[in-house]
Amino acid sequence: MTSLNRNIPIPLYYQLKQLLLERIENGRYPIGGMLPPEMELIKEYQVSRATVRSAMQELEYDGYIQRIPGKGTFVLRVKLKRGLSQLTSFTEDMEEQGRTVTSQLLEFDKKIPPSKVSNLLGIKPDLPLIYLYRLRLADNIPIALNISYLNLPEGIHITETEIQEVVSLFSLLQDKGIRLIETDKTIEAIAANEEQAKFLNMNIGEPLLFLEGVVYTLNHFPIEYHQVISCGERHKYSLHLDR
Repeated sequence: MTSLNRNIPIPLYYQLKQLLLERIENGRYPIGGMLPPEMELIKEYQVSRATVRSAMQELEYDGYIQRIPGKGTFVLRVKLKRGLSQLTSFTEDMEEQGRTVTSQLLEFDKKIPPSKVSNLLGIKPDLPLIYLYRLRLADNIPIALNISYLNLPEGIHITETEIQEVVSLFSLLQDKGIRLIETDKTIEAIAANEEQAKFLNMNIGEPLLFLEGVVYTLNHFPIEYHQVISCGERHKYSLHLDR
């Protein structure tokens, strides 16, 4: 979008919001940079002050900008995007967008998974698996909580030290000769509980994206069950479909 269309039933303030958001996401207005002053936007788009302020209020409410009286309006962040049409890791997706990725290992253990997880992985219900609980960050901003159960092939071992030393679990598995081929995923919306809100710096009850999936190696061997719980305001998924 490069201009406002007065011949369609979409409100001008919403069109302006989307135009400014597009410029934030493509880097024209970089993180930490300033948006043009109100009067400049009024003149450029031939709209009222009320239209500009409504667009700014929505961007501020969504967490993209911060208005500081006497100083201006600053870009806080862009919404990070992950694709669903290919099997890629969180690290790969974030680095492709120029983000610096880090992880905090919150828990490393060997646990008997819930029966649902055992069924999805096709294992005996009393078989303990490596359990990982990690906080994933991009540019030091908490983006997602990641829970994994690893159903490792015989002879393959992963230590807590290895997990702490790497950012990408997928890369670690591939370094051990495991080729990841495909995945099944489901996505739904949930409300943040107390623990999720604490780690993701948000309020209890705010919306989260809950992604659940199984990753397979050759011969459709299920090697990992995972949950990715992310803040919808900082993170979005994209999907390309062919007909």
